[in-house]
Amino acid sequence: MSKSTQHTNSPHHYYQHGFTLLEVLITVVILSIGILGLAGLQFNALRSNQGAAQSTIAVLQVIDAADRLRGNLEGVKLNSYNLLKGNSSDPECIQTGCNDPAQLAQYDDWAWQQQIANALPDGQGVICLDSIPNTGTSSEEHECDGNTTNGLRIFAVKVWWDDDHNPNTPRRRHIMSITP
Repeated sequence: MSKSTQHTNSPHHYYQHGFTLLEVLITVVILSIGILGLAGLQFNALRSNQGAAQSTIAVLQVIDAADRLRGNLEGVKLNSYNLLKGNSSDPECIQTGCNDPAQLAQYDDWAWQQQIANALPDGQGVICLDSIPNTGTSSEEHECDGNTTNGLRIFAVKVWWDDDHNPNTPRRRHIMSITP
């Protein structure tokens, strides 16, 4: 007699209670970390863009000072532009015409310092004769020596600003030497 065995192929049902919820929770945590990383990258990009914009403004201010020197060569010859560091007041001669080169140099110093102060955070600038221009930390500590270089009157135009608003870090600066 033969016995026949009958196998039933019934699927086993396993219920996974809460596993899908755990997967969703892990996914949310991973996505949150990624989004925080992207926010940090965005913040660094904005800070770098601000620094680049300030550097561009500083370059433009230095070029403006160079143009002012070239526009008043008689004032340069009379040494009216040596050691301009924002001590001048407005001579109020632009409307009526500045009568002498020294008066125009005084106006140039006043106007240039106003532009720097308005365009850069804690912006300062100095125009001076300097044989070693890549020195100085501020308009008060400019380290201009007033010397000519090989008989040439080379002016240093120095601009400083506080790019990170931290008094414990050195100011950023841009310096250009010109012979008007």
